[in-house]
Amino acid sequence: MAFPTLQGVSSSTFRPPPLDGSLTLPEVFDFHAANNPGHPLFRYEDHDGLHTIVWSSAVEAFHAAAQLVQGDVPSDAKGSSPKVISILAATDSITYFTLIAGIMRAGFQAFPISPRNSAVAIAHLLKSTSSAYLYVSSDPAMQGLARSALDMMASESKVPVMQLTMPTFSTLFGSGTRNHLPPMEKVDRDQPAIILHSSGSTAFPKPIKFTYRTLLQSGLLPYYGETDICGETLSSHAVPMFHLMGVVQLPWTAYSGLTIAVFPPTLPPTIPTPDKVFAAALATNCSLVFCVPVFLEVFSLVESWARDPARLPALQGFKTLIFAGGPLQPSVGDMLVENNVNIVPLYGLTETGTVTLFLPKQPPKEGWDYFRFSPHCSPVCVPLEDQEGVYHLVMKETPTHTPTVLNTTVDGVKALNTNDLLVRHPTNPELWKVFGRQDDQIMHSTGEKTNPVPLEAILMKDTRITNVVMFGRGKFHAGALVVPDQPFEPSDLTHLAEYRNAIWPTIEQANNFAPSHSRIFKEMIIVANPKKPFELTAKGTPRRHVVLDAYAGEIEAAYDAVEQSSQVHLQPPSTFTPEATLLFIRRALAEVMPKVPADGDDIFQHGCDSLQATWLRNTILHAIRVSALKVNTRTLPYNFVYSNPTIRKLADYVVRVSQGAQPSVEGAHERAAAMKAMVQKYTSDFPRHMPSNKAPSRNCVLMTGTTGVLGSFILKSLLETPNIDLVFGLNRPDAKNNRNIRDRQISSFENAGINGSLIDSPKLRLVEGDLNAQNFGLSLEVHEEIRVKTTTIIHNAWQVEFNRLLSSMEPLVRGTRRLIDFALIAPHPSPRQLVFISSSSVVLNWSGSSTTPEGPVTDPGVTMGSGYSDSKWVTERVLDAAAGYGFSPIVIRPGQLCGGIGGAWKTNEWFPALVRSGQILGYLPDISGVVSWFRTSTAATAVVELMDSKERYFQIAHPSPIPMSLVLQTLSTIFGIPIVPYAKWLSALEAAASGGNPGTDNPAVHLLEFFASRKKNAEAADSSIEALFGTSLATTLTAASAPSLGSATKIGPEDIESWVVYWRKIGFLA
Repeated sequence: MAFPTLQGVSSSTFRPPPLDGSLTLPEVFDFHAANNPGHPLFRYEDHDGLHTIVWSSAVEAFHAAAQLVQGDVPSDAKGSSPKVISILAATDSITYFTLIAGIMRAGFQAFPISPRNSAVAIAHLLKSTSSAYLYVSSDPAMQGLARSALDMMASESKVPVMQLTMPTFSTLFGSGTRNHLPPMEKVDRDQPAIILHSSGSTAFPKPIKFTYRTLLQSGLLPYYGETDICGETLSSHAVPMFHLMGVVQLPWTAYSGLTIAVFPPTLPPTIPTPDKVFAAALATNCSLVFCVPVFLEVFSLVESWARDPARLPALQGFKTLIFAGGPLQPSVGDMLVENNVNIVPLYGLTETGTVTLFLPKQPPKEGWDYFRFSPHCSPVCVPLEDQEGVYHLVMKETPTHTPTVLNTTVDGVKALNTNDLLVRHPTNPELWKVFGRQDDQIMHSTGEKTNPVPLEAILMKDTRITNVVMFGRGKFHAGALVVPDQPFEPSDLTHLAEYRNAIWPTIEQANNFAPSHSRIFKEMIIVANPKKPFELTAKGTPRRHVVLDAYAGEIEAAYDAVEQSSQVHLQPPSTFTPEATLLFIRRALAEVMPKVPADGDDIFQHGCDSLQATWLRNTILHAIRVSALKVNTRTLPYNFVYSNPTIRKLADYVVRVSQGAQPSVEGAHERAAAMKAMVQKYTSDFPRHMPSNKAPSRNCVLMTGTTGVLGSFILKSLLETPNIDLVFGLNRPDAKNNRNIRDRQISSFENAGINGSLIDSPKLRLVEGDLNAQNFGLSLEVHEEIRVKTTTIIHNAWQVEFNRLLSSMEPLVRGTRRLIDFALIAPHPSPRQLVFISSSSVVLNWSGSSTTPEGPVTDPGVTMGSGYSDSKWVTERVLDAAAGYGFSPIVIRPGQLCGGIGGAWKTNEWFPALVRSGQILGYLPDISGVVSWFRTSTAATAVVELMDSKERYFQIAHPSPIPMSLVLQTLSTIFGIPIVPYAKWLSALEAAASGGNPGTDNPAVHLLEFFASRKKNAEAADSSIEALFGTSLATTLTAASAPSLGSATKIGPEDIESWVVYWRKIGFLA
């Protein structure tokens, strides 16, 4: 057939190559070097301005890549299938494109592998394709991933895989004349050239081979469209080269003369965020933009238009915004079209390539989400028997379109059963849009896919689940609609929470099997209403699409509830008088606490935790919203419960809010005064040490707080230190779960990756007590034994709670003062040594120099400003005052500690909260600076090394920090979510805080004020500062006294992956 739209008709720099298949794609590249040397192929912008790489330069680099490959890989034997050369790389698009072209030019098959795969999946792909060579980029993340995959293969594969170094842009495009290779030998057009792989949602990803014929047919797609794209510049900034959307640009550019714009070829490569892609597309003068739907959804945020009035005209200035890889939210598409922005969907599969009409001149008037098939392919649409208007798509093989997989026949012609379902337009039979997958694969807005079938099979093994249907089309993440074995009304929130918790272990099994983008959050478990039973097929299985239609309202409500919800548990007071409000607060607290404290008592000192505080907050907000009061609850601070920690203070606060007053917030002056007052309170009447002639015969350590991650590692180090003879581990009783201390310690050891058998060390004595109780809550006999034997105290027990006020943390300060007294009255020649584990948050706002000193800090204004940091500062000052009474306490300020042997990292800290927020919000924040984080095991060893030091103050931070971007990029790859500007992430967090349901708890919301206060540092231009915190810790004295710190290795991707594995194991991450 004749081509409807020739390419390059008006171009003076581009002459199309032969279109009859007489040249393979690598030969077409050589054709351009000879015939179109000055035509632009790549365009990018960097600090030096706009750069263009023309075909002659590009092909010279292709030959350089081919020669490099030929030097690394022996030639194939005559007649054999070409070797498979795999690529696992985080590199720029130009270098990636060039290596793929070079591998083909060298006569081999190129296999770009997605770095989002697990090591197991990569090993499977290498084995299934018999790939013996793997180019890996030099970044630690890819090196670690490759090493893990190759280690797995080493014991199984007979043919070892050789790991090769990924070339850089400067290597391939460096100055100097290169020798071109001789002309290629003729190869069969059906010889494989490139391998891609499926998404891997079903189990392992499957390799899919592209022949030279397939590449030719892909390159000719524009000739069957309606637009001559020669000379147009396509923004490919958002498209990864290991994906079909990236690889297809090799034939598109070669056959049509299209120019592609990409990010500059830097190492590390630029991570594509929506804002960066938008800016780069404008900077490189793109007329076309190519991306997955989620980028368009961010481009079109009304908030961004308000912030940047030029955004909408810029969108309107692009000729076409092309999206592929998943469905676009209808509301977004409608808004763009209403604002005269031209959007075009490209539809296809890895097995078919693009099969829609390429860039129609006008979108169909029937709707932007409909498409026509391209005339080069032959679709057969088979009506579904049980769904009117829905068709099952089969693609027949034709001379102009050959699917890469042929698994059926139609009228005697080989064909591909796509398993895709389409809907035909009711009045225009030529128009179609995607309905779903016959095999029920769910397409998310990110372009990732979830196949629910194997996940549902796992869930159905739970006897408490009668039926299940997964959902999530067009959304960031999936959910599950379940029918319980004992039906109940899902509006019963208590029953709902109990049921979700009961089946959660089974959900975790499914999550462990699933790719990261297919995992189910707890809040996305919807329980079916017994009044709306599932409609079933004759086989007894749910009629999926009918069920999803029936529950469409509940599904949308579940996604909405992630961001915003309200509580309706209690009838609010009719008027907010002091008496009525006080009674309401008492009743609200009774809903979440088994025993309500007295009106003037600190609720947090009586066991109120963050989840209960959130329930209380939301109950109050709901009461205000449904009342006649005209109060904008969005203006109320998220932590107002923590700032008013007694029933009386909280009631007074609500009354003032109801009266329209702006409740005062404790200022810096008041906070500093409270801190100084508490120091004064606990620095009077220290006992004086009375020396004794009885020197202890053994070294004995009393340690508080052994059941946390750091505590477990310190305990391990103490037990393994030869000159320590006995360790008393003192911990508070487990009031919530009533577990004995032995079981808790074993669990803590194992969570931290420590062998639980250490519990049986003859050096260890575990006891339960309370520092604020008489004799520490111990029996007289045990207390006397500790009093006589203890030579050193390590005080590690502390509550990590950033929202509480100093007053709520006072029991911890009081307990420390009692330990000081215990140290001073030791029946020994000198007082006991006391080592206090403080925190770097004590000096968070230091501004005196570039690094905070290893010494006392007398200004209360330098702390982080939370009850946690303020209480640590107060305790340091109390210890300083006590030092004048004959003993020299040691203060150790650890910086950020980041996981045990198995990645164990407590989830109540700021960084785990930030990571979890990324899963809930669908993106991570971009944060400037470096991190000097230490592994917890190394820090614990340092604590023991510092225990006998003569110096007083120490600070633990890594001497060789790493870029925060490396941490975030690794997490972005693991979760398959983008990185967005910090301001956007913070705005989303603030929006979540304005409603908030404990069942959909985003832990970062609890730290909203902390994250807001760190915005300036997060966006700082100085990339050398400590990420979020600004100042760095001085460590000169510490390094000199703790040898383990000097030999510590940097944090790497394997550490980051271990944190994620641990958080998933304990159910913190999806």
